[in-house]
Amino acid sequence: MTNIKFYKNLRATAEENIKNKRKKGRIRAVLGYSKCSVSVGANDVLKALQEVLLEAEIKDVIIETTGCIGLCSREPLLDIFTYEGKRYTYELVTPRMAKAIVISHSLYDENINEWLLKN
Repeated sequence: MTNIKFYKNLRATAEENIKNKRKKGRIRAVLGYSKCSVSVGANDVLKALQEVLLEAEIKDVIIETTGCIGLCSREPLLDIFTYEGKRYTYELVTPRMAKAIVISHSLYDENINEWLLKN
């Protein structure tokens, strides 16, 4: 198998997995997690995301991390992908904000406009 064929198969598998997550009716919380985000608190935000899922017994949210998003001055960044696939990007996220964001989206299906980078 050539490298190109391998990477095409890998990409197809990843895209199918993302599609299947949406089909299952789950929210994806994707935290930017690189050197710049870790230096401004992404570790604490990740811990807060994990805690809120346990504390509130939220089962329909998947926490993921991703690499550099390219907006260092806005880190930590948190993307929320709703059941329908709509994306909300939150900037300068603190642990307290992360908990509120997850609760707002998962329990009330509402975004928090004043913290959004874009929607």
